[in-house]
Amino acid sequence: MYFDHRLCFFQLDVENQDQLLDKMCSKLYSEGFVKDTYVGALKEREKEYPTGILFENTGFAIPHTDSKHVNQSQICFASLKKPIVFKDMTNKENEISVELVFMLAMSQPHEQVDTLQNLMMLFQDVSAVEKLKQCTDEETFSEILKSANVY
Repeated sequence: MYFDHRLCFFQLDVENQDQLLDKMCSKLYSEGFVKDTYVGALKEREKEYPTGILFENTGFAIPHTDSKHVNQSQICFASLKKPIVFKDMTNKENEISVELVFMLAMSQPHEQVDTLQNLMMLFQDVSAVEKLKQCTDEETFSEILKSANVY
């Protein structure tokens, strides 16, 4: 997987989806993983193809956009202090209260499919998900992913 400890936010306190996406995209950009076009493209894609998904009563979001906006493949993670509303990826009319966000920046289109499959496996691991919600540091985050066979 593509997790870099510099791209983790734990118990992030944001007011809305826009603020969340700006903060996460800014981090990816400042670390050189994405182009300056990434944030705009990601927000446009999120409007058209929302990324909220509910697993076992936990809301996740997997915002992403086309690989042409990415310099190097990476995932930015955020656990949220309070849930933020995302539209449901299977039905835009539904809203999901999201607690965990995995922002994908994949430089090769095929990487996105593999990454999404791995994340879906993680989302089904109730124990790992509960630990991610409580996690407050990079070392513990890495241990959770390794024990869930994601990292």
